[in-house]
Amino acid sequence: CVAANVNEWGFFCDYFYRWWMDQETFGSTRYDRERRLKSGGYNVVTTIDVQAQRAADKAVRKAKSVNSKEAAMVAVVEPGTGRVRALAVNRQFKLDDPKNPKNKLSSDPAKSKKKIRGNYPATVNPLLTGGDGITGYQAGSTFKMFTIVAALEKGIPLSHTINAPKQFRSEYIIRPGPAACPGTNLYCPTNSTESMAGVHNMWGAFGRSVNTYFVPLQQQVGAENVVKAAKRLGINFRSEEDLTLEKGAHQWGAFTLGVSQTTPLDLANAYATLAADGKYCEPIPVQEIRDPEGNKLDIANPRCEKRFSTEVARAAVDAARCPVGDRSSSSRCTGATAGNVRGDVGYPVAGKSGTTDSEKTAALVAMTKQYAVAGIMADPDWPQTNVEMKHKEKDGINPPVWETLRDAMEGKPKIDFEAPGQKISQGDQRSIPDVKCVSVETAKSRLKGAGFEPVVSSARVPSSCKAGEAAGTSPDGRTIKNGVVTIEVSSGGGGTPGNNDDTPGRPPGNQPGRPGNDRPNG
Repeated sequence: CVAANVNEWGFFCDYFYRWWMDQETFGSTRYDRERRLKSGGYNVVTTIDVQAQRAADKAVRKAKSVNSKEAAMVAVVEPGTGRVRALAVNRQFKLDDPKNPKNKLSSDPAKSKKKIRGNYPATVNPLLTGGDGITGYQAGSTFKMFTIVAALEKGIPLSHTINAPKQFRSEYIIRPGPAACPGTNLYCPTNSTESMAGVHNMWGAFGRSVNTYFVPLQQQVGAENVVKAAKRLGINFRSEEDLTLEKGAHQWGAFTLGVSQTTPLDLANAYATLAADGKYCEPIPVQEIRDPEGNKLDIANPRCEKRFSTEVARAAVDAARCPVGDRSSSSRCTGATAGNVRGDVGYPVAGKSGTTDSEKTAALVAMTKQYAVAGIMADPDWPQTNVEMKHKEKDGINPPVWETLRDAMEGKPKIDFEAPGQKISQGDQRSIPDVKCVSVETAKSRLKGAGFEPVVSSARVPSSCKAGEAAGTSPDGRTIKNGVVTIEVSSGGGGTPGNNDDTPGRPPGNQPGRPGNDRPNG
C-alpha cells in the first residue's frame, strides 16, 4: 500500500489488506490469502467514496500538518451497511528509511532520550483502525451515548430528570486520589464548570455533557450494562487495562466519561448503528468482489444484524441532536458542546464531542442518516502528552469532522432522523399537585405523595404568597413519574413566579428551542 496511487489513501488500502488477510474465504492460511490477493485474478471494488476521502484528507491536513506529533484522525462509515467510506490522518503512509530516517524523535520523553523515532510524518501503523499494538485513544464524553442506550433499554425515558450536584459521591470504589472524595476510596466526579449543576433530563444533560448526571445514571442502570451496550454497538477493547476492567465492569465508574480506548473507526460505526435504527453492521472495505470467472462473491455483502430496538436507537439519536446544535423532536435542547455543526453542515445532524482529563485527547462524532463521521485528535506516540488537544479552534478536531461531513454530503438528499415514540421520549407523565402558598415542608410532602422527587430552590422569587412559602413549582402542570420537581420559594412582594428555562439549574422544559454553546465536559 505504500505504492498507492494517492499516498493519502494508503491507510484505507492497508485497512483493506488487513481485512482481506482475515478472510478464510481466500485461503486457510495467511500465505494462501496473500497469494490470491496478489495473483488470484480477483476484481475488487472498494467502498472508498472519493468525494468523502478527499474531503477528509483535506480537512485533517488543514488542521494539522504531517510534521505535527498530534494526529488528526477521521473515519467515515455508512449506516445500514457498515461500508467504510473514508479513512484519513495527517500522516504519510510509508516506511521511514532506517538508513536515512526522516521521522522526528518520539514525543514520549523516555523514548526520545533513547533516540527512538516517532510515527510522524511517516507511518504504516493502523492508527485509525487499531491492531499491531495500536489500542486506540480515549474518546471522552462520546461514550455517554452508551449510558443513554443502556438506560433506554431499561425503560428509562429521555425525560428522566436527575438533580445533578457539583460533585457526585458514587458507589464506585477506586484508589484514593484526585478522582475520589477526600478521605475516601469512592469515585466522586465533578463537571467542567460548577454552573452545570442542577436538574437535567437526558436531552439537556447530553447537550451540556453533565458528568454528574451520567455517572449516577450509569450507576442506576449498572455499569456492566453500559459496557455491554458499547460492545454491542461495535466498541472493541484492545488494551490490557481495558480488558482487565471489563472483567469487573460493574465497578467501572468512569466508563461513561470515555476513559477506555477506542479508534475513530469503532466510534463512527457505533454511532452509525444508532443512525441505522439499531442495525449493527460489521465495518467492511469492499463494495464488490468477483472471482476470476466473474462471479460475485458473498464475502463483499454487508454483514448486519439488529442489535437494538428501533425505538431505543431513535431515542438515543434524538438526544444526540442536542450536542451538535440541532433540535430534538420534542424537548428543548438546553446546551450544545459543538453547537455550530448543524449550521455548518447544513443537514439534520446528531453527534457528541468528547474531552479527556487535561485535554490529552479530543473527539467529535457528527452524523447524518447517510454518513457517520468520527474524529479523534491524540498523540499516538505518547498518550500522556502535555499538549492540550483542541476542539473548536482551526487546529482542533471539530473542523475536520464537520468539514468532512459537509463536503461528503454535498449533492446528497436531506433525510431527517425519525422521531422516537411518546413513551420512550416522555415516559409516564403525571400531574403535579398545586403547592402555591403552602409551607415548603407541606409542598415537599405533597410532591412526594404524588410520586415526585422534590428539590427546594435556593433562589427566591417574587409572588403574592408570603415570604418563605412555596410560590409554585418548576416545571408545573405535568412531568415524568418519579421526576425532579423544584419548589420555588416566595420572597413576597407580589408578582408571579416565572419558568425561565435558561436559568442555570432549572428543571428542563418540554418545548423545542435553539441550543446554547458550552465547552465540552469530560
